[in-house]
Amino acid sequence: MVNSSKPKTLETSRNWLSSAIAKADELIGSFSGVIIGTLEYAFYCYGKAIANFPFTFIFLCFVLTGICSIGIVKFTLEERPFKLWIPQNSQFIKVMDWKEKHLPSDIRLSMAIYEAENVLDKAVILEMLKLHDTVVNTKTEMASWDTTCAKVPTIATSFFGRRKRDLAYGRNRSLRIHRHRYKRQNDDESEDDAFDFSLLLPRDRYCSFLESMQQQCLENSLLEVFGYDKNYIESLTQEEIIKEVNEQTTSLIYGFPTNFTKYLGKIERNGNGTIIKAGAAIHRWFTKINRTAVEAGSFVNDPGSSLNVDTAGYEWELNFIENVLNYSSQSESVTLYFMGSTSFGTISKNNIQNDTKYLSVGFGIVFIYIMLMLGNFNMVEMRPILSLLGLSCVGLAVGVSYGICSAFNVPYGPVNNILPFLLLGLGVDDMFVVMQSWDNLSPDEKSKSLCERIGMTLRHAGVSITVTSVTDFVAFAIGSTTDLPALRSFCIYAATGIASIYFFQATFFVAWLSLDQRRLEDHRHGLFWCWKIKDWRPNACSRQRFCQRFFGKPYARLFLNLPMKIIILLLTLGIIAVSGWGLANLRQEFNSIWFLPQESYLYKFFIKQKEYYPSSGEGGTIYFGNMSLVNEMPRIEKLITTLRQNNYVSEVNGWYTKYKKYWEKQGYTVPNPNTTEEEFLNQLNQFLHSPSGSPYRTRNFRFSGELLCNEKAPPVIASSIDYRHIKMTASSDKIKAMDSVRETVENMNFTGYARPWSRAYAEWETDKIIVEELYRNMGLALLVVFIVTLILIASISTSILVLICVLFTLVDVGALMHWWGLTIDTVSCIDLVLAIGLCVDYAAHVGHTFMTKTGSRNTRASETIETIGPAVLSGGFSTVLSFIFLSNSGSHVFLTFFKVFFAVSLYGLYHGLIFLPVILSLIGPAPYPTALASSPVRDAIQEKENDVTVTPKEIRKNGFIEKIITDENTSSATELTEEKSSVHEEADLEQEAKDDAEKDSGTQNEDV
Repeated sequence: MVNSSKPKTLETSRNWLSSAIAKADELIGSFSGVIIGTLEYAFYCYGKAIANFPFTFIFLCFVLTGICSIGIVKFTLEERPFKLWIPQNSQFIKVMDWKEKHLPSDIRLSMAIYEAENVLDKAVILEMLKLHDTVVNTKTEMASWDTTCAKVPTIATSFFGRRKRDLAYGRNRSLRIHRHRYKRQNDDESEDDAFDFSLLLPRDRYCSFLESMQQQCLENSLLEVFGYDKNYIESLTQEEIIKEVNEQTTSLIYGFPTNFTKYLGKIERNGNGTIIKAGAAIHRWFTKINRTAVEAGSFVNDPGSSLNVDTAGYEWELNFIENVLNYSSQSESVTLYFMGSTSFGTISKNNIQNDTKYLSVGFGIVFIYIMLMLGNFNMVEMRPILSLLGLSCVGLAVGVSYGICSAFNVPYGPVNNILPFLLLGLGVDDMFVVMQSWDNLSPDEKSKSLCERIGMTLRHAGVSITVTSVTDFVAFAIGSTTDLPALRSFCIYAATGIASIYFFQATFFVAWLSLDQRRLEDHRHGLFWCWKIKDWRPNACSRQRFCQRFFGKPYARLFLNLPMKIIILLLTLGIIAVSGWGLANLRQEFNSIWFLPQESYLYKFFIKQKEYYPSSGEGGTIYFGNMSLVNEMPRIEKLITTLRQNNYVSEVNGWYTKYKKYWEKQGYTVPNPNTTEEEFLNQLNQFLHSPSGSPYRTRNFRFSGELLCNEKAPPVIASSIDYRHIKMTASSDKIKAMDSVRETVENMNFTGYARPWSRAYAEWETDKIIVEELYRNMGLALLVVFIVTLILIASISTSILVLICVLFTLVDVGALMHWWGLTIDTVSCIDLVLAIGLCVDYAAHVGHTFMTKTGSRNTRASETIETIGPAVLSGGFSTVLSFIFLSNSGSHVFLTFFKVFFAVSLYGLYHGLIFLPVILSLIGPAPYPTALASSPVRDAIQEKENDVTVTPKEIRKNGFIEKIITDENTSSATELTEEKSSVHEEADLEQEAKDDAEKDSGTQNEDV
């Protein structure tokens, strides 16, 4: 009894669910029927109007484009990384803005890495000296190395009064004597702390000594060991060079203690620990921004650093880069890898702009493909002009998109360069759907006037391209709500472009289609329209539609038999299972280096830098402002102690630690609650002019006035403390490290401004929100896409199946991204949002067409593929063609775009043309009531089933909206179709015979 009730209950639940879905479909159908019917009628009238007045509509399209393009005068190109990839309301941006206002950095860095079998060989060291001379001799009309470089005082030449060469030959004996004497008095101190002239001399004398010191351009390299003295280097033997490198601990240029081993990479030592060989050496040049010139308005914004650089200095840097690169190409014994201050912004910008050449190549390939697909292989029925004009819709849409967005001050980012490729792929899809609808006109419809035929074509195609265009538009409209500026800009441009190309394909292309068809029917040449061919008859080969024929019976026999359906279902489940594992391993990571072409000199430099000088961790800075430092010293000391105990911080290099040691040597307690503000400023000034404090003077402090050695310091406007993270690879650890430091600083409860900042936080903060932004945008896009497809397709079941195809495609694409070496970053996030709009096209076309077919599910699936399959395949294949050449690009933007879109096209076509038809043939819903009411099998069903009455109700005069309501005693239309499949099959055989006869008749008529 119990066992028999379970199936009964299950059957009842299933019937209830089917009934509920049927009622919901009926309700949605009645609502969407009005929409679809209205759209069909509107498109029919619109198509007729275009065919009647084609030149008028063509002229209006040009006028509209011209008016919208006026907005390009306000075009704004945004190249600054921090304005593109970082949310503008993030803490990183807020702290960076504060830093640039209160404690800006004027120092710019350029670096070179020398690579050789042994960089300690004399020949290699002399090559380094040649590059040094090349830089020193670099000049422009407005600047030279001496006027552009950052300068520091040199103890060596000022204190001892000797030339560099004399110091080199004397082994800097005087420096060593002074350091030795002081070290004996302070045995408990480190060597760096002991070497402090400000503690040896009275303050007045010491300040006089500082004033007499010469300023030297700051340049760090191994050559400091030899004082940049060519004669001295040439006089040394190889053994003496090795000895100098191992024993020299003081720069012969600046006189300060220096650890020269940090300039070497791939070091080899003997058993005693002596360096005997090195594979690389690094060279650093420091330049300084002229703030006076910048404030006067003579500056250039460097896109790589987002800093305003004085014009003279910027031009010198460009010339400097050119000279160094020319030197690197001439050197034989040394391989040089180089990075200039302006290199990143220049190369990343030029790289994306140079790769736009692939657009013209893709345009040409797509044009050839469209020309082959739209026309036939004879002089009259070929359509090269129509194909070209159809592609010109992309140009019109780009003009409208750029003009409107520029008029509303939407900045144009580097990722937006892929927009023409996107519009090229989507525009071609719409073109193929229109032409497929033209080819699918029945013989009776083809016998009508041209205006009627154009109207009927647009009536059939209009709803289909509306479904896909609206879903694409909505997907990008959702993406435009993101906090990522580059993604928001691209989505706004793309949404505007999609709406534009939808309009132009439905107007501009259709207008030219009507003109081209008049030419064809007048037997004029396809390329030279004024050439009328007399007695023209098409050859038999040109009448063949191979793609259409394949998607007919061969395709149905191949994929729609039961064994093959089982194989396809199992294959799809297997793919989605494996892809799910791959998607789970897809990691999030963003690295600005990826925007560089791999063949560029800058990319190669970063690779070598990582190889020879692996960083111990990313550096950061804590900024303080609007506070009394003397009162906040206890909190500063606690902060430093807490940071040193942090598991994610490797070191803290703050001025406070050296300041405390400096004054404790002289018997002062730090912090001292009795110290007044005046005393602190006096002590701080003395410390900052000492050798131990001078490195912090300009980097970590900004005062309200000029800092003079003999006077107390002016009030402190801003200050900072540096720290360094441990080396981390996982994005999750980096995010935790960033949040940990921020939380530590916040918990100190400083009375003024206190915030941590690191250049690496730009990428880490993006990593923190990118996944959330991605899933939010994709979730909203999928929801809205489902609602739109539900309204326009008017079937819950079909809309769910379409959504499943989209989800499966996205999972497969995410897995392929992992296997292809991609990560979740801003660019891939853009592409995935874009993928939703693209992959829904394939499934939506098939789902909508299936609902218009009648008969058994197998028959409807077969007819669906035969009707819309060629257009979907052509659209997908042309999309691949439009960006296939991007696979050769060196741009991360274009290469990611190619990989993601190739995956979307591959999996989208599979799910749309193989998986979805199989599912629809098994569990597809009943057709639209309009389709069933006008079906030729309806009479056969009524004859077989006397107890069932299916009557049409509410037939509109225009014939576009029809509804059928079954008798209350009958089951739903879905159940009726399923129960009477045998009747359908019989009627299908009759219908196929009729269709074949009509096709033959239509072919004969056209031949005549």
